[in-house]
Formats: sequence, C-alpha cells, structure tokens
Amino acid sequence: MNILPKNYRATFFALVMILVSAFCVLVGNDTAAQSSSAQRARKNAAKQLIEEMSETEEGTEFEMGFELEDEEDRENKNEKTSMKKSSSKNASKKDSASKGSASKNSTSKNSVKKGSSKSSTEKSSGKKGSSSKDTDDFEDFDNSEKPEKKNVSDKSSSKKKPKTSASRNRKKPNKEEEPEDTRTPEERERDRMAYYRETGIWRWPEVTDTMYEQEITRQEKYLEDIKAKFPRTIYYESEHFYYLTDAPKPIALECMKYLEAMYARLCEVFEFKKDARVWTGKCIVCAFAYQQDFLRFEQEFFSESAHQFTGATGLAHLSSDGNVLISLFYGDISKMENRWKFIGTLVHETTHGFLHRYRARQRIPLWVNEGIADFMVSVIVPADRQPALKQQSALKQMRQFGSVGGLMTTDGPLEAWQYGVASGLVGFMLKYDSHAFKTYLDDMKDGKEWTEALKEHYKCTPEELLFQFGRANRIPRLTY
Repeated sequence: MNILPKNYRATFFALVMILVSAFCVLVGNDTAAQSSSAQRARKNAAKQLIEEMSETEEGTEFEMGFELEDEEDRENKNEKTSMKKSSSKNASKKDSASKGSASKNSTSKNSVKKGSSKSSTEKSSGKKGSSSKDTDDFEDFDNSEKPEKKNVSDKSSSKKKPKTSASRNRKKPNKEEEPEDTRTPEERERDRMAYYRETGIWRWPEVTDTMYEQEITRQEKYLEDIKAKFPRTIYYESEHFYYLTDAPKPIALECMKYLEAMYARLCEVFEFKKDARVWTGKCIVCAFAYQQDFLRFEQEFFSESAHQFTGATGLAHLSSDGNVLISLFYGDISKMENRWKFIGTLVHETTHGFLHRYRARQRIPLWVNEGIADFMVSVIVPADRQPALKQQSALKQMRQFGSVGGLMTTDGPLEAWQYGVASGLVGFMLKYDSHAFKTYLDDMKDGKEWTEALKEHYKCTPEELLFQFGRANRIPRLTY
C-alpha cells in the first residue's frame, strides 16, 4: 500500500537523497577535521623532537647542515608549486585568448587590404634579413655593443628558492689556491731538512727522476727474488703498481684496475697534481691463492712468525724509508661475493700505504686511518658489502648505547662495528668540506694534535662533531 500519492513520490525521494548527501558531507567534514587535527599533532611532535635534538651547549659554533626537511617545509614547497602551476595555467589561457583575438583582427585586416600583401611580404623579408644580421653580430664575442645573452641557468638562479634548515646551515668550502712553488729542488730539500731539525717531523723528500729510476730497478730485482721463491707467481705492471700473483691474468688485471681507480680518487681528495709522485717507485702488491704461501712469504721476506697473522687476509708493510708493500691471500674467489670481498681488502690495505706516503712519516689517529681506508672501499668497490654491513652494525650500536665505544681515543684494535663509525665520520666530514678535511690531515701529518686541527679547520670540538654526526643519523646526544 502506497501512503503518498503518485505526484508526491518523486519529490519525497528527492528530499531523501538531499538529506543523505548532506549527512555524508557532514560526516566527511568531521573525518577531515579529525585527520587535519591528527596531522597537526604529528607536526607539533616532530617539531618538538627536532628542537630537542638541536639543543646544543652554549658557545657551539659547529653546524653541519645535513638535516632532512621536515613535513612543513615539504608542504610549503608543494603549496608554492601548486600556486605556480595555477598561475601558469591562467597565463596560458590569457595568451591563448589574446592570440585568438589577434588572429581574428589579422584575418579581417588581410581581407580588407589584399592589394598591400606584396609590400607587406617585402617588409617582412627585410625584417628577417636584419634579424639574421643581428644574430651574426651577437655571435661575434669581440663586439662590445652586442646585447647581453641571458642564459637559462641565470633565470633559474635568479628565482628565489625556499630556504630549508639544511640550506641555511650549509657552509661553502673556502678553498684557496695555493701559490705556485717556484723553488728549485735543492732549495726544497734544504727547507725540508731545516723543518726536520726545527720540529722533528720527517717530511718525505721529493722523488726526482733519478731516485725513481733507481727505485724501479731495485723493485724489479726484488720481484725476481720473490718469483724465485714462489715459481707459480708472475708480476704485472701498471702506471703506479707492481702486482705479483699466482691468480689468472684476467683477475690480476681487474684488481689493478681497481688499484688505479683508488689511486686517482685519493689524489683527487688530497689535491695532488697530475705529475706528482706518491710512491718512491711503484707500490708492490703480492697476492697468493693459499694462506700457507702468504704466511711463508711473511716469514721469509719480513721475518714474521706464522702464528702472528693466522687470522689476517691482508697486510700493509710500511717502512720508515718510505717503501710500501701490500701482501694478501685471496683463497677461493670463484664466487663473486668472495672476489669483491678480496678486492675490498686490497683497496683497504693499499689505502693505508697511500696514507703512509702522504706528506710526512707522522702517524694519524687510528679512527681517521681506518675510516679513510673503509670509506675508499665503499666508494671504489661498492659491490663489496662489508663497509655497508659495518655501518649498519654501527648504527645499531650507537642507537642502543649512545656512544662510539671510545673510538676516538683508542690505539688498539677496533671492533667490526667501530670501522663503520669511523668510515661514517670520514664520509660525514668529507661531505661537509673536502678541502677542510685535506688541510685537517695536513696539520696532523705536520705534528699537530688532531683535536686542535679539528677545532681549526672544522670549528668544533670532538664532542660537537659527534653530536652533529649523531644528529644527522637520528641519534640524539652521541658521545665518546
């Protein structure tokens, strides 16, 4: 039985649909308000956490500036980009409207003045000729009256970008070009000896052509002596390395490729000139397939007892006269994982040799030395997962205990996770200012305490460095 008459049924159903839609709108507004309030609460909590992590002691001047942008910065960026898009759409609509009106006017004018089409074409051809002439003058860079060409990059640089906390805090490296050294080799050697008598720091002498040729002759004879004791070996030569091994030739050449890449990268970091010589001759690398050959080599050529290095896979022999020899055993490298691990060890140990030959004989802190060596492995041999795994372990340890386990003060062996902390710190400092890291290492090689050198070149104490490093990795108040 229908209560309503037929002519009122449609009206009744329309009213019901309106009420239902209004109810849905009210419910939607309520949920949107709840979500916006929850979002505001999350923003306030994030701001409070950032403020808590950014609290520093009074007098702190060190700011790394690697904080990630928070949600508010990203929302401001999105709002600005959406406003720009809407304004560009409106502008395009106006341009299309103006073009349409202009085309209508031009068609009407052309329909009225058909007889003047010939003269107009002549004028337009004359204009084209003048424009091509102007472009020819513009390309003539000696013409002083030419208009200035605006580059696309200049336009993009003129637009103001929203400043984030990272862009505000980031400092530009103040790299200054060193004056050209006009001294003769005799004068440089005289100054080097005078510096040694004054400070006791033995800087490595400049490797002359005569010294280099003599050292190459001596090294080749030394390699022949090794081959006599290990007949299965053969040595290969590259620009900066001798590589003696019993491995197949393709593997040996592959290893030498990574060694040369490591050498080039370190020369770039420490701002060496292209013709500079780091080694006295070349760096000798000896790699053996079996551990017993590796241990026998150590015993016969370095008088080292076999039990002393039973757990080692690679060693860097750094002599006081500046010679460097790297010895390793690679084992079963049929699996790619083992092969990358061996190449990573090769780069790690050879980096120690490079740092020994850098500037002076003075030792640098263990965490810096091991940090640079592991950092170079992560850069040159990214397929070796060992540095990444050490850094992951380091993050877990630091977040659990809030410290680096005395890394910066120890002279003894490091734990595996501390290698990850050391490489992370080195990468952190290089990213902030690579030139400052180079001068920081220069001062340590010249005998300055590492804490003083850190204060001079990075304007921070070790505590402040660790605080900022921990802040970048979401570890508040990281300490020794």
